[in-house]
This record gives sequence, C-alpha cells and structure tokens, in this order.
Amino acid sequence: MKGEGARVGSRQAWYAGTNNGLFVVERGPDRQASNRLLGLQHSGGFRAPVVVDCADPTRLYAGTTRGGMFRSDNGGETWLEINQGITYKDIWSLVQHPATGRLYVGTSPASVFRSDDRGETWHACETLCQLPSTRHWSGPVPPYISRLKDLAVSDDDPDLVFGAIEEGWVVRSRDGGATWQQIDQGVPHDAHTVRFVPGSPGTLVLGTQEGMLRSTDCGGTWTAANDGLEGRAYTPAPLVTRASRPGVLFSSVTAVGPGGWTRAEGGDAAFCRSDDAGQSWQTLSVGLPRPMAAIPRAIAINPSNPDGYIAGSTDGCLWATDDGRSFQPLSGGLPGIMTLTATTAVA
Repeated sequence: MKGEGARVGSRQAWYAGTNNGLFVVERGPDRQASNRLLGLQHSGGFRAPVVVDCADPTRLYAGTTRGGMFRSDNGGETWLEINQGITYKDIWSLVQHPATGRLYVGTSPASVFRSDDRGETWHACETLCQLPSTRHWSGPVPPYISRLKDLAVSDDDPDLVFGAIEEGWVVRSRDGGATWQQIDQGVPHDAHTVRFVPGSPGTLVLGTQEGMLRSTDCGGTWTAANDGLEGRAYTPAPLVTRASRPGVLFSSVTAVGPGGWTRAEGGDAAFCRSDDAGQSWQTLSVGLPRPMAAIPRAIAINPSNPDGYIAGSTDGCLWATDDGRSFQPLSGGLPGIMTLTATTAVA
C-alpha cells in the first residue's frame, strides 16, 4: 500500500490513525495543521497508536482492526503486511521496548503476540489464554468479544509487561510474555489503559470506566486516584507519559461512558494531567467547547515542547496545548481520530 511519505525529521508532525486510513499531521510556524494520507485506508481503522521503531525513525509499525499488522521501512511511503504468527487481525494495542526493540501486540479476542525480529515473525503468548479467569472476559458490545486494549512495558525491566483488558481486569507478565498472572483484586472488570510512571519504579496508573487507580508495588495493590477529576471518570484515551518528565501523566476523561455519548452534550469531555505520578489530577478545559461533546480518543506528546501535547477527537478535530493547561483548535477535516504518535521517538 502506498501513500505520501512523512517528513520524519520534522518535530512538529504526528501520525494520526483514523477510522479510514493513516495520516501524517504537520503543524507549521503559524500553528495551523495540515494532513496527508499515508495509506492503509482499507484495513478497518486504528485502535493502537503507530509505533516508531526505537532504532530507526523511518521504520513504522501499524496495527489495524481488519488487516492486522503492517510495517513501513520508509516513513510511510509503502507498507508490508507482517502477520506471520498472528492469529487475530483485530489489533487493539501495540508497544515496543525502547532498549531491546521487542514488540508486543494485543488483539481482540484478548491475546498477546510477541516479536523479537522487528515484526518478521510473531509468537503467541499462549499461557495468557490458558488462565482460568478467561471465562470471565467479555466485550462491552455485541458479540461481547474481549479486547487487549492497552499494553505497557517497563523501561527498567524488559521482561515486565502489563495489559489492560476490556473487559477482563489487568494481566501481568514478569518473563516477557512466557507466563501471565491475572490481577483482578482491587481493579474494575473494565480496564482501558495502563502505564508505568517514569522515574517511579514499580508505580503504575490504570485508567478504567470507573476512574483512575494507582499501584506502587508493581500491581500488587491498587488505590483509587481520582482527586481533581471533578466527577469525570471514564478514560477514553491512553495515558501518556514522557521519559523527560518523571511523574507527569496526561489523558482525557468523560462524564459518562459510551452509552451517553449520543446526548447533545456528548461525553462532556476534558483533558487531565497529573504532576505527582498519578496521585492527583488537574482537569483541563480552558479553550475547549463547553460542554465538549466529541470524545478525545487520541493524545500524543509534542517532542519539541516539554509541556506540549496534541489530541484528536471522534469528530476529526485536532486540539493542541503548548503549556499543558489551555487548548487551541487546529484545522480538522480528518475522519474520526483514534490514535496519535509523534514522528520522532525522542521524549
């Protein structure tokens, strides 16, 4: 599949996975955004953010909901299907360890596949699906098929992996996916996003349908961490961290779950930021519509600005913050935006 190549060297550009193809979004000196189609528009859409290879910024990994996994070795100009060993082509999560280059893919039905050769081959983490608790995994909509909605790998330990399952609590592997443990105590059944907190070994934050939770003992115990969210609890977007800002997390929250998003006020969404490793939050809505009906599904850092982020919503609009507090709209016109990834691996 072909499309126009992204200018990977630009530090004001992002890969936007939408409901109809992958785009590159570029933000010029006037702070306005333009976009160009990179392809993959017939592969079912995106739920997992594109991964930029940790050693080669021109190599991209893209997971789609009908076509499975693709790789580009030229910044998105052409794409190669890389599904050898992947059983399910409905991709919901994708992560690469920044030091080893190992890749993990999460799918629906909830499963994990691992690659140690840049996606040339994949191996099923079979013991995950042998957990007795899998009989309690389900999806939120018919036909109620579970989703491995998010994956997180530890920068400090390349064999430590966490997964958030919608709906199936949290899973953990301490040996690179060879074996898994179900974590179902102290966390809701419906888990959406999980992240290690940079600078705080053993600390994780989990976003769910019921709000944020935090663990300081590598997932052994969890406590609610919703201070400052102003009653919003549902987390529709991934938690975003950056290695250069220990303790800082960024995400979005809505006042209601998907069942209420068809209201005139939609999800009444806002963004949120924690500066203390997820213990408390600031709800951010300056510059946003009130209420914000569209759902912010996608968030990524601005690598050229330590306080900057860009976000995309289900109505195809883009929002940017340069101070981490207030937002301004960028030009939209995209299909529904589901994922965003900065075009550089620098954080």
